[in-house]
Amino acid sequence: MVKNDKKSMYITVFAAFLAFMGMGVVDPILPVIAKQIGAKHWEVEMLFSAYIFTMAFIMIPAGMASNRFGEKKVMVVGLFVVAISAMLCAFSNTIPQLSIFRSIWGLGNAMFFATAITLLISMAPDVSAGVGAFETAIGLGLATGPLVGGFLGQINWRYPFATTSILVFIAFLLAAFFIQQPKQLHRKSHGLSELVELIQYMPFLTVALSAMLYFFGFFTVLAYSPLLLNLSAIELGYVFFGWGLMLAYGSAKLAHQLESQIQPKIALTASLLAFALILLAIFLVDHHIIRLLLIILSGLVCGLTNALFTTYVMEISPYERGITSSAYNLVRWLGAGIAPIASGLISEHIGATYPYLISCSLVVIGLLPFIKGTTSAVLADEEV
Repeated sequence: MVKNDKKSMYITVFAAFLAFMGMGVVDPILPVIAKQIGAKHWEVEMLFSAYIFTMAFIMIPAGMASNRFGEKKVMVVGLFVVAISAMLCAFSNTIPQLSIFRSIWGLGNAMFFATAITLLISMAPDVSAGVGAFETAIGLGLATGPLVGGFLGQINWRYPFATTSILVFIAFLLAAFFIQQPKQLHRKSHGLSELVELIQYMPFLTVALSAMLYFFGFFTVLAYSPLLLNLSAIELGYVFFGWGLMLAYGSAKLAHQLESQIQPKIALTASLLAFALILLAIFLVDHHIIRLLLIILSGLVCGLTNALFTTYVMEISPYERGITSSAYNLVRWLGAGIAPIASGLISEHIGATYPYLISCSLVVIGLLPFIKGTTSAVLADEEV
């Protein structure tokens, strides 16, 4: 790794950390916003769903734009959009206003996410190292975000948004002036035809759909749990700080260890099964402390699963990483976008813990192709 690539990699990781911190900063202030604005659970969950749906659908044009104009330019514009929209959220007074500005925030994040992972992979020694750096930034960002949101949110729910805006603007300046566009990323642009072919490629589509179902469960834990736990903003900050640290360890450390010892399908099968069991336990166990511990523990399994999914999908795709990242993120983030508002409606009409049961069922469905592939692989090894 050359010196410029190393510096660019550190700045990209820092920017990713701040971007995901901005996602997590909302967690502990959801109950406060709901109380002060007078919104129902499903309404306040729109802050997540509007953000994620926009991000999912902008992934594709963002990926195509990065192929044409370069990853750095698209990423820098995305960071600027995030900084502006976060500040607009701080001055909002209604759920519709917050949802609109969170949607714009999602647009900026799509431009960032569609390019950051590709840049990091190109700067790192190998795919696994680049994915590990990105997933570590995700974990640390999602850990720090709730802590920042909790501390500032107990003073005023607007402060976390304003602070995120300032920090992301700093990341924008660093990226604009110090990140170098790697020469090896200048390549032929890809269009909708390649995207359609990739989505029709069954190995990719199977994994992407499994990731979509898993992400429903992931965002049920992240976005809905703060409304269930009945804790103060700072208490929620501590809970999800622990969850995020576990997420970072699972993606940065544990995933690397398993990838060097176990086949990807076997590792993914085990991690998805573990997550499904944790979701089921959260639904069944009616004990506040145990439920808290299960939510924190789920971070470890989610960090591992996130990294395994990303590495695996990059390796099985026949197309270059920009179009692969865009298509994969479109599919998996659809599950993330549905989860928050669906969880709010399920809790309102069926029961407070039922979103976890629904999530468990969906993760099990997403697990089935991996169980089949893992069984076939084990039988093949035994025959040899």
